[in-house]
Amino acid sequence: MPLRAALLGLCTLLTAADIPPEPARVQSARARAGPRVTRTLEGAGVPRPHALLLRVFKEERLLEVWAAAAPGGPFVHLGDHPVCASSGGPGPKARTGDGQVPEGLYRVERFNPWSNFHLSMRLDYPNAADRARNPGVPVGALGGEIFVHGACATIGCIPLGDEAIEEVYLAALDTRARGGEVRVLILPARPAGARWATLRRGADGPVGALWDSLGAVSTGFDAGHRLGAVAVAADGTYRVE
Repeated sequence: MPLRAALLGLCTLLTAADIPPEPARVQSARARAGPRVTRTLEGAGVPRPHALLLRVFKEERLLEVWAAAAPGGPFVHLGDHPVCASSGGPGPKARTGDGQVPEGLYRVERFNPWSNFHLSMRLDYPNAADRARNPGVPVGALGGEIFVHGACATIGCIPLGDEAIEEVYLAALDTRARGGEVRVLILPARPAGARWATLRRGADGPVGALWDSLGAVSTGFDAGHRLGAVAVAADGTYRVE
């Protein structure tokens, strides 16, 4: 065997040996849901997405999945999953133990394949907007450990059931493995819908301002299926740049 070929073979073996196997629960999810995820992505024309957006409407109990071949989009709609349990009500999370599901634009910052709720993905709550809306409050008092997860029980998180979380988890995990980003936009209701109008009439002050800013982010996304740069204002609202 030529020396170059032998060295290349050895490097391949060493590289493979350095890659740890996926946890058993992820391997099982790939066996069950992997083919469905692949078919969905290929059918949507984004076989290897580099950006994923999960958009959640709390009142409608719905999570939309959007994927893009490039970080800036355009995104294509892959499908929807019911949110199968909820706690709290309209309005953002503000304190530990308040039972509220956060409202804002978040990033998935960690994957947990050993979750008590099958598989889970932790959001970066509290983010800069949450902290800005609660000046003087210690970060630890704002709460945390907010996940999109399996099963159908929750306090302040977003449960999808085990079958759905497998699909979402695999798509998100593989997007991150390619260097992409997974973002989660959580709104109290679908903007321009009947529930949105009712909620907005009853909200003023910081909550109303937050909802208006999230509505603008969501409506802008719908207009072009792109998620542009979004900044956080000093009052904890969001601004599309």
